[in-house]
Amino acid sequence: MREYAERKRIDRFLRTLGRRLKFPIRLYLVGGSVVVDMGLRTATIDIDYVVDADEPHALEEFERLIRVLKNELQINAEPASPADFIPVPVNVLSRSPYVRTHGKVSVYYYDLPSTVISKAARGAERDLADIELLVQSGAVSWKDVEGTWEDMRKSPRGWLRHDPAEIERKLRMVRQRLEGAGLVHGLE
Repeated sequence: MREYAERKRIDRFLRTLGRRLKFPIRLYLVGGSVVVDMGLRTATIDIDYVVDADEPHALEEFERLIRVLKNELQINAEPASPADFIPVPVNVLSRSPYVRTHGKVSVYYYDLPSTVISKAARGAERDLADIELLVQSGAVSWKDVEGTWEDMRKSPRGWLRHDPAEIERKLRMVRQRLEGAGLVHGLE
């Protein structure tokens, strides 16, 4: 059985990946991986990611290496993205903040407002707690979340798994939770 990924294991995975790759990639940490990497929570089940590269060979190499590293490091690393569940902004990757580089791997945090919206759409208590941690830490502002939601809501496509009206209801609920915790005030 593979182990949970705490911050140290995520960093070890990224460093090992960066040392072994021959071609540069951009790896976007997603969801709980971001929250753990930021030091806001202790561990996550999976290291979720989106990967991108300028050269097709880099993605092929990454796919071969990721299978090896999952077994070697006893981690769960899976491709996953809010775009799998909801329509994200077209420029979502360029909106993603750069974090650091390990060898051939440039590490980013997948667009945080999109991440918050996808976590709200899922609505599990762990997701709601993660939203609270991200807002409390200042990593994302509720104003940015609402602005991103306005853009997403206009999309005619991408609603196969979630109903936009239901997401909107959940976002109102999350905002009330954040207001109750003193993390969002008025029309921030």
